[in-house]
Amino acid sequence: MGFFRKDSILKKKDGRLVIGKKEKKYNTENYYGRFFVGGKQVSISSKTTNKKKAIKSLEQYYEDYQAKKRLNLIIHSKSVKDCWEEYKLDLKKGTSLSGVTLRGYLQKGQLMIKHIGHLKVDRLTYDDVTELLSLRNSSNQNKTQKLRQATLEGDLRAFSKFDTWLVDKGYKKKKLIGLKKKIIGKNKEDTSRLYFKRHEYQKLLSISKERIKKAEQGGLDGGKKVAFQRKLLHQFIIFGVNTGIRVGGILNLKWEDVQLRDKKQDYFEKGIQKNYGDDFYGKLDRYYTINNVTDKSGHYKNIGLGGSYFSIKEVQKLYNEKGITYKNSDKIFNVKSFSVGFNSLLEETNLKKIKVGDNWLRRDSVSLRHSYIVFMLENGFSEFSIGKNVNTSGEMIHKHYTKNLLTTDMVEQLTGVGTRRNLRLISI
Repeated sequence: MGFFRKDSILKKKDGRLVIGKKEKKYNTENYYGRFFVGGKQVSISSKTTNKKKAIKSLEQYYEDYQAKKRLNLIIHSKSVKDCWEEYKLDLKKGTSLSGVTLRGYLQKGQLMIKHIGHLKVDRLTYDDVTELLSLRNSSNQNKTQKLRQATLEGDLRAFSKFDTWLVDKGYKKKKLIGLKKKIIGKNKEDTSRLYFKRHEYQKLLSISKERIKKAEQGGLDGGKKVAFQRKLLHQFIIFGVNTGIRVGGILNLKWEDVQLRDKKQDYFEKGIQKNYGDDFYGKLDRYYTINNVTDKSGHYKNIGLGGSYFSIKEVQKLYNEKGITYKNSDKIFNVKSFSVGFNSLLEETNLKKIKVGDNWLRRDSVSLRHSYIVFMLENGFSEFSIGKNVNTSGEMIHKHYTKNLLTTDMVEQLTGVGTRRNLRLISI
């Protein structure tokens, strides 16, 4: 306790807390306290020259530290910089990382030290990591361009590994989890309620047909197996946009769950003579499906538009041509997922991602359901009837779709031009 002035020293807490003023060379008149806890010495300022106030303050600090020890909390905080230097040695010593990856982690560590190296590791928060990414962006050499999302995600991965090490070492009690979701924030990719506009949907089907033809030609573009998979995917897309059923619900559908219906026959059974045109749109008006759906929302009945009828007929034709036999209890599409093929199609059509403001939005197979809902809204159907058909509430339809629908996307509905034609959603 040599740095205290001898004439200022006093002891409290049965001699375990020593209070005094530092030697003149330290150029301060504030009282300081020193004590041991957890085998290490703590030196702390009372931030006052008043002896009475200093004793009260330093005794409180002493009790706080003893309470931390009893509660098994972090007592001796270390800085990010000090911990990183120790972590770096462990990283070099026992790493399974490749040379390139290791160098990348070490570079990210240097940036971490530069921006938040002074912070105590046991007090790090999500806000601190957010600030780190913000400082990384502002210190980017290319001032006109923000760092790519992949770069920021790499920073988060490096910090996450470091954070895990801190907890394992006992320097922190709890790891910061869900960093990407909580911190990337507005720069994250989002799939929420992104749908295909009508011309985008037609483009998707056109490119899908081209891919099928290429696969049928064989060679590098595929062969019979790839062609079959692409044909099945094509009908899955049409069925999804014409029913609005969730992806899981479509994949759960068995042959016995789908009824192929003819409105002309329905009217005939009621004693009504109803005629439909033999053209493309007349056929879409005439035929439909009734689907007994089971998905994450439960069991419900769904009425599919004319395109869903013809997509199922095409699947039947496809199986017959390939010699595939099936029972009523078999699943119609009989695949675990279409995600690989569908994402490949989206990439080829340049419809996978779009940028809205600072947000990158991406489409996936869920966008088929969103497209059905938006198309039906554009065609003037009520939120309640749409919600009932896809097993959600009218309130949810309004909140997530109607409210965000662009007025310019509703020209046909608002002007009444081509309303009848606009009700047909698909080409086959």
